Amino acid sequence: MTNRGAPTPAKAGYDRLFGLEADALACPYPIFAQMRSAEPVVWVDAIEAFAVTRYEDVAFVLRHPEDFSSSLATGPVLARQMAGGIAALAADGDSALQDILQRVKRGRTPVLLSADPPLHRRQRNLVNRAFTQRRVRVYETMIQTLAKDLVSGFACDGEVEVVSRFAVPLPLSVIADRLGVPSADMAEFKRWSDDFTVAIGNHRLSPEELRAMLVSQAEFYEYFDAMVQQRRRDPGDDLLSELANARLEDGDMLELPELLGMVNQFLVAGNETTTKLLTFCVKRLAEEPRLADRLRLDPDSLGGFVEEMLRLEAPVQGLFRRAVRDVTLAGVAVPEGASLWLAYASANHDDSAFEQPEVLDVERDFSQPHLAFGFGEHFCLGAALARAEARVGLRVLLDALSDISLHPKNSFEHEDSYVLHGLKELWITFR
Repeated sequence: MTNRGAPTPAKAGYDRLFGLEADALACPYPIFAQMRSAEPVVWVDAIEAFAVTRYEDVAFVLRHPEDFSSSLATGPVLARQMAGGIAALAADGDSALQDILQRVKRGRTPVLLSADPPLHRRQRNLVNRAFTQRRVRVYETMIQTLAKDLVSGFACDGEVEVVSRFAVPLPLSVIADRLGVPSADMAEFKRWSDDFTVAIGNHRLSPEELRAMLVSQAEFYEYFDAMVQQRRRDPGDDLLSELANARLEDGDMLELPELLGMVNQFLVAGNETTTKLLTFCVKRLAEEPRLADRLRLDPDSLGGFVEEMLRLEAPVQGLFRRAVRDVTLAGVAVPEGASLWLAYASANHDDSAFEQPEVLDVERDFSQPHLAFGFGEHFCLGAALARAEARVGLRVLLDALSDISLHPKNSFEHEDSYVLHGLKELWITFR
């Protein structure tokens, strides 16, 4: 598929964003605004997909999974790169690499995020009960205890790097606990999480970097393969035990590749996105002390604050779909087999969907939902847990620290991804 027409000023913004230029990654919203106005559905060579930026168009695609497949949810470029990396492993005569290849292949079955109906519904129905509001309320005590322990570790220091000391360990500890991962393995657990996400929205990895990523992923699958077998012999009180021994409607258990794929997604979605949300929330509170004071006095407003930060700084800026038939979207012909990048972050700033979209309003009426968690069939399974982690964690932080400000040493460097939106580090000072 070739470029549809000559470059335009609007498309030049996409060149910067998908080229991972720092200013575009930090604030892509003016680029999205220009594209919503000029070319709301447009082919972009860099991502080999149509970029879709208006709320109504993104929501339309999400409402019709029968017409738009999730099989390449992280995009055709990454899928091709991964296939190339797997082919390179297959071509290598090293027997150890062949073992790695088999473990990687075992974990690459369609699961949840990348599955279409009816397979997606079959899987989703099985795991839904692990993420109900009732279950999440039970987790809130654990979240509060973890947050207090983390904050107490730096509360007397007067300054802290938020990402490494708070925003990473809080959600990572929660999902590790639910999967039954021992605390001694947390460093490996985090490394695997990083290696699953390093190539998402970043097409610059070298063949050597791709190979290292696949080797790391294979280690993850080997580790949890052993854990699944152990949980089937001796179940515990954790999510992995539930999944390993659950029965589908037809009485069958989940196949091992499905289980490993689910654990992979729980790891990434269960900590990477919440880490980014927490970081942006703390940054906003450091920038707006009056807002921080208001939330201390009225902690019930923390829920509205979290929703607005999800809308304003969506941790997942967009995911891909693939047209399963010829369709027309916003007057643009999208052929069967073509990929579409659904810009959730753009839709969340669309003034046709949200009044004064650039304004943070903790009392905003979300009768029309933001799309930070997706929408419809593939609405984020862990949304309630992520919201609870952010709401409870921020309340603990605000109760313990006052006069929160941004540290002068901040560079505000963002991660190298047009899909995952997050700061590499964030320093604050406080009293």
